[in-house]
Amino acid sequence: MGRIRIIEPQTYIHTCQLTVRVGDLNYGNHLANDKILAYVQESRILFLRSHGKSEIDFFGTSLIQGDAAVSYLSEGFLGNEISIKLGVLDVSNSSFDFVYSLYNETTQKPLALVKTRMVCFDYETRKVNPVPPSFLDLLN
Repeated sequence: MGRIRIIEPQTYIHTCQLTVRVGDLNYGNHLANDKILAYVQESRILFLRSHGKSEIDFFGTSLIQGDAAVSYLSEGFLGNEISIKLGVLDVSNSSFDFVYSLYNETTQKPLALVKTRMVCFDYETRKVNPVPPSFLDLLN
């Protein structure tokens, strides 16, 4: 089986910066693979917060993560500055992909490409909801 392939969006709608901390390192003294998902969650939270939203209060519904795919491209080390660009692809009736491009500004190398499938979800009824039109308006 070959490497997974994550398609990048033509445009990104949000960018943030994070610094690799000592608690983000693994026994190889580089950025731990599981921390990449924590970084993209942080990016997603910052994006939502910039629009006065959250994963629980997402334009009248909530979000739950349906899946995640990560393509690791290079290493990150303590103190490295990481920029994370967030975009949206593959919008369906009740879900969409957030795609994240992580770039190591310190080493000038792509760090990772990540996709998370986000499902609009009502935590009270435990049912899937449609993607809110107001979120779609934000993308246009």
